[in-house]
Amino acid sequence: MKTNHSFSINFFLKKDKASKGNAPVYVRITVNSKFVDISLKRRVRMDAWEQESQKLNGADLESKDTREKIRQMRNEINAAYDVLRYNKQILSADAIKAKVEGIEEDQVTLLWLMNYHNTEIKKLLEPGTMKNYYSTERYVNEFLLNKKKRKDIYLCQLDYKFVIDFEIYLRQREPDKGQRACGNNTVMKHIERLRKMVNIALKNDWIVKDPFVRFERHLITKDRQCLERDELETIKELELEKDGVNIIRDTFVFSCYTGLAFADICQLSDNHLVTDIEGEKWIEMVRQKTANFSGKKFYVLLLPEAITLIKKYKGHPMSAITETVFPVFSNQTTNRYLKTISKEAKLNFELTYHVARHTFATTVTLENGVPMESVSKMLGHSSIRTTQIYSKVKKKKVSTDMKQLRERLRQA
Repeated sequence: MKTNHSFSINFFLKKDKASKGNAPVYVRITVNSKFVDISLKRRVRMDAWEQESQKLNGADLESKDTREKIRQMRNEINAAYDVLRYNKQILSADAIKAKVEGIEEDQVTLLWLMNYHNTEIKKLLEPGTMKNYYSTERYVNEFLLNKKKRKDIYLCQLDYKFVIDFEIYLRQREPDKGQRACGNNTVMKHIERLRKMVNIALKNDWIVKDPFVRFERHLITKDRQCLERDELETIKELELEKDGVNIIRDTFVFSCYTGLAFADICQLSDNHLVTDIEGEKWIEMVRQKTANFSGKKFYVLLLPEAITLIKKYKGHPMSAITETVFPVFSNQTTNRYLKTISKEAKLNFELTYHVARHTFATTVTLENGVPMESVSKMLGHSSIRTTQIYSKVKKKKVSTDMKQLRERLRQA
């Protein structure tokens, strides 16, 4: 059967555990650059070991026994590899180790599952999304060590109490230096990510019982921050000293007038700019939410403010290098410059590209009579419910709508 997996076996001595000239023998199983080590429960003289040939010299009974153990282990590893390939099961170093050590599929561990998700499923997710999964994995590891006093747990041992205990741990966890404590919605998001990983196990029959079946997620609905019209104008008119800060200000404003997310702006090129038969200029893109082909295609008719910014950076040397409409900065640099802009504009909140998208959804479009359905399409949302979360119907909009209704009723 054809395979694209790289696979190797390497026996070696763990010299950091040596004592009196003897060191333990280990075998390293490597699949696709990921490896695990297994102890052979044997110690040998270091001067009798030839690492290049992975061979142990010596005619004594103990040396012969160790050589036989190495031969058996090599055969068992190769057999486990062949079985996994033949049965089209998950092929990883951890899976081979589990086979060799006699762990059945219903005894797959939680850390193995998270590692599988963060190495295999990450091909379908954006780096920003994976960063959140890595954080969840770190907190699960902390929880197991600090509260459960263990390094891992079998999936079949997960239950409702485990989920609740993890929730309590996150709520009470002392934040790292410079880090904020986990609020309610952050806790819920970590649990939701853990739930998604466990769902993979359920779908693959690695676990029978769903530990989340009785768990209810409780999110606190918050008003989404957005810029008022005068705040947006203030940002546009700021006189900023550094070129980099000016560029970030302009791309942020561009997002306010187009609804593009940071990832979309980093990818925006001339190929995404089209002109229709009426001479109107549009952006046509696929949302950079996931790396697979299920991304949502969206269209945005460019407002004059957005067209002006595109023209401003036409031929910019930084844009020429990246072949993008705007010069591209790292996420870290962008956030740092946005803090500077927020301070210069004397805002009492931090600027993010989420704020820009909310501003587009609310201040720029909905408050000016653009229907929710159209806004949803331009934001690249699959469901209008998502758009409703982004947008915030303010008192000003309600007042305008009711005044228009009053006029219609008068004329009826």
